[in-house]
Amino acid sequence: MIALGQQLKWQFILLQKNNIIGISLGVTLVYGIVLYFLRSWGSLNELLVFLVLNDPSVIGYFFIALAIYTERKHQILPAIFVSPINLHHYLLSKVLSLSIVGLVCSLGLAFSVKGFSFDILSYAIGAFSICVLSALLGIAMLTFADEFLNFAMLSIPVFMVFVNLPVLNYLGAVDLGSIVNIFPVQASLSLIADSLVDSTHPTALSFLPVIIWPPLFYLLAFRLFNKKLIHH
Repeated sequence: MIALGQQLKWQFILLQKNNIIGISLGVTLVYGIVLYFLRSWGSLNELLVFLVLNDPSVIGYFFIALAIYTERKHQILPAIFVSPINLHHYLLSKVLSLSIVGLVCSLGLAFSVKGFSFDILSYAIGAFSICVLSALLGIAMLTFADEFLNFAMLSIPVFMVFVNLPVLNYLGAVDLGSIVNIFPVQASLSLIADSLVDSTHPTALSFLPVIIWPPLFYLLAFRLFNKKLIHH
């Protein structure tokens, strides 16, 4: 745990040095100000869910890939893995650091619209889960492309299926029926959406997919990263 904590601290330093924290918070501030002045127009729950599903997921998915591609480009990655650094600590610290940034941004958006009048715990669990899943998916997908541009092109259909289809179903633009429940982010989306409605209270089963999906995604990301980038 101490080694993981040290790695996590180092990742936050790197995020700050590369202005990723500043950029993320800056974008959230702009969104938050706009949402704050729009909240008198009526319920903004749908817009808030849309932003939370997209903004933090983009932070996790693309920023983690960009960081790792940068390390590969400057030959930092090979140096890291001939050092005593544990691969699990390396991956987890990157995922957790970006997920914490994404969670803070998500909470900032919610506070700007709802104040404290929502289920903060359920909302936070849902938002954090989306950030973690997105970052892990980004790690898995980057193993299939040698450059960030190729990764971005490859990610368009993947990201649309991963995030946008469940969001479109939630907004009523498409009707996926019960099929929507097979999407990994659906449980997190439901937690976020339900947390914004006073009359809705999540059950224990609502949290089960949020507990199951991240370890499965981590196993996939770890195996692909280890096989294709470490022992290729």
